[in-house]
Amino acid sequence: MKKTFLFAFALTIFSCSEDPVIHTLFTSSNPINGGSVSPSKADFENGESAEITALASSEYVFQNWTGASGSEPSTSVVMDMDKLVTANFIKKKYALNTEVIGQGTVTEKLIKAGSVSNYNSGSIIEIEAVPSEDWKFVEWQGDISGTKNPFIINLTSNKSIKAVFEEKDSGGGGNSGGGGGDSAIPNTPIDFESNGYGADWTWTVFENNDNPPLEIVSNPNSSGINTSSKVAKFTARMSPDAAPYAGCESQHGSDIGSFKFDANNSIVKIMVYKTVISDVGLKFVESDGEAQPEVKVANTKTNEWEELIFDLSGSIGKGKTGIIDQIVVFPDFKERSSDNIIYFDNISFGKN
Repeated sequence: MKKTFLFAFALTIFSCSEDPVIHTLFTSSNPINGGSVSPSKADFENGESAEITALASSEYVFQNWTGASGSEPSTSVVMDMDKLVTANFIKKKYALNTEVIGQGTVTEKLIKAGSVSNYNSGSIIEIEAVPSEDWKFVEWQGDISGTKNPFIINLTSNKSIKAVFEEKDSGGGGNSGGGGGDSAIPNTPIDFESNGYGADWTWTVFENNDNPPLEIVSNPNSSGINTSSKVAKFTARMSPDAAPYAGCESQHGSDIGSFKFDANNSIVKIMVYKTVISDVGLKFVESDGEAQPEVKVANTKTNEWEELIFDLSGSIGKGKTGIIDQIVVFPDFKERSSDNIIYFDNISFGKN
């Protein structure tokens, strides 16, 4: 009888005990791609403290919490009920600083997502150099280069840019900013950047064995004279399977556009990065297929960028029509005992 009583008493105590109260923590990010929050979901007992951490994505910074307190990326909440905590992120801000050399102005046109002076990361801005009367735009300097005007920038860091202007010649010469007339080369400089010229052209490789395509790649060495982000990469196959004059050519017409050589555009410059010393050749072809003679200049440096200068003044007034609409590049004009990698970039046209 006594044992039966003790068993019944223990059963009564056990049945009266309560299960622990569990609350669920839910977390989220605002915006979704602004960053991540951990834990994403977890269960806690009533009164337990939940530690929460926010990690911003590369172009965002943590701002604050909704559903929790604090402006630091780590916080905690006491779990006395189910809770939703949101980490709020904002885009990083970058400054665009512009400067003028000469007389003119630089206008900024926000194309996507930004503000007046400091822009959200990823903002796309069109800048335009506007010369004063009797002045002309020459080039951009600083964090961008070349003569393309207007110029579109994808702002992912602070940028400092200079617009260079010079007084017009008394005779009124050509417009290096890309206006009309024979001096203007429509789609230049050829810089292979996503917002420039060359990267999306139809390049055809020839006389190079299996003709590996021209590649647009990251700059192998941006610490020297060429700080560009993207460059062209040509793989020259070894001889005799490939010809010494293996090269690549743009598509007629739609790539470089149409122009005539004259005194204001017949000096052509190209940057090359090579592991061997050899000739680099340039040739220009008329719209009817008539090819002008190639001009060859050898590099003098290896494993660093070097700018080569080609004098095309001999092409002025030559050919059937003189209207050029194709460029041909011979990056490694020689017999080769092995495959060679050649990078080239920043093909520009000017006067002597």
